[in-house]
Amino acid sequence: MQKSSKIIILFLYIVFSCLLVLAIAPPYWLNLLIVYLPPTVVNLVWLKKDIRIRLILFAILTTFLFAIPIEIISRLANAWDVASSFPRILNIAPLENIFYAFINFLWPIAFYEYFIDKGRNKKINNRFSILLILYIALFVGTFMMFAIDKTIITLDYWVVGAIVLLTPLICFSIQGRIEIKRLIFPTLFFGFVFFIHEIVSLELGHWWWPGEYLLETTILGNRFPIDDVLIWYVISTPTLIMGYEFFVDDNR
Repeated sequence: MQKSSKIIILFLYIVFSCLLVLAIAPPYWLNLLIVYLPPTVVNLVWLKKDIRIRLILFAILTTFLFAIPIEIISRLANAWDVASSFPRILNIAPLENIFYAFINFLWPIAFYEYFIDKGRNKKINNRFSILLILYIALFVGTFMMFAIDKTIITLDYWVVGAIVLLTPLICFSIQGRIEIKRLIFPTLFFGFVFFIHEIVSLELGHWWWPGEYLLETTILGNRFPIDDVLIWYVISTPTLIMGYEFFVDDNR
């Protein structure tokens, strides 16, 4: 099967699964499983085994050491909330969003490796140890400050986005070892995926935006921050890919 056909299949599955979720209105955790698990698994299967294992390891470490602190910081500022069915980390961070973060790290990189980077067999970059140190510093620092004074790490959504996404994106862009054109299609594809699923989740009451934002509008009667479009849809995917290329892959 040609890769263009595979992209169409992934695209159609997202549309179909979101319509299915909208029709049957499952709980939020099942919503995530229905929409994201099948295409992620399929995309991983298309990759070579060694690359697949490397991506899963990267996603697990990034989820545990990066996503959990960011989820805690964002929840302290009430940046977003979800209809959680399970106990929360520190009673504030939903476990469902930790799984969601794992998928958001794993699938875009698997997509990029297969469709853009051609899934070449490459060793883990020596700079991975630097990334691991940064992750550990964020993880330990967040929990220490949470214990000492939560207000220190209570940051607005756009501030979190500027620190953990926009600043690295600018640095990686200046470093300039990955062609920007290689980032355009993955960013557009996942921008669509995130948007359609978020609209469905907002409509079902699985996701909502209770905080303060720079700009916001209303979609289908639901509050919707423009900050989210810029931070999540536009910046997150290229930053993830460029960071992966710089710290984990061969950066070519």
